[in-house]
Amino acid sequence: MVDEVSSATQTQTQSGAAKTTLASDFDAFLLLLTTQLKHQDPLSPIEPTEFTNQLVQFASVEQQIATNSNLENLLLIQNASLASAVVGFIGTEVEAQTNRVPLQDGNASFTYTLANNAKNTAIIITDGSGTVVKTDTGELGAGSHEYVWDGTDNDGNPVDDGPYSVSVAAVGVEGEQISTSMVMKGRVSGVSMNGNATTLDVGGVNVGLDEILSISEPTTSSGNEETPAT
Repeated sequence: MVDEVSSATQTQTQSGAAKTTLASDFDAFLLLLTTQLKHQDPLSPIEPTEFTNQLVQFASVEQQIATNSNLENLLLIQNASLASAVVGFIGTEVEAQTNRVPLQDGNASFTYTLANNAKNTAIIITDGSGTVVKTDTGELGAGSHEYVWDGTDNDGNPVDDGPYSVSVAAVGVEGEQISTSMVMKGRVSGVSMNGNATTLDVGGVNVGLDEILSISEPTTSSGNEETPAT
């Protein structure tokens, strides 16, 4: 897979749009002001402090827009620097708090945690269209359990690499639903910038930097197996 770093650029920033609007409003204000001065009553001229205050307000707004423009430029520079820094993550393995997992080179792995002991635990893997491609039974003991998927469907046929969703449903001895959580594992294949957000592309799964739990050197997968919690 070819590693990519994509950058989304805006054709016009919010401060740029505000500056354009302000310029138009200022032209209209000057036209109105000159018209008033031209037709004012010589015996009762317009109070100069009135339009002076309006000019001061325009100057204040223009200064605020300039400040916002500088802040936007700083954010763009910061995000560009951040994207350059996280390029070093490409090729490493990450763990992230999400129920989406990437199937890479025919393998995917994740860790699920049961809040309490369960009577039944079902693992359901679906593709991007919501079609179930794999179902399996999971561990029953409370705690964390690792599951490695070999990339085959319920009929034993290999499926395409890409992002998949995983649902872990656990039921207690009295039929109550047991709370579960998941941690995905995968190899970073790219970095993406979307607006002001920088994310890692993990085999088609977009992971925010705030979702990452750990980053490590890549390891070799050992196949489809499930290991109980220790």
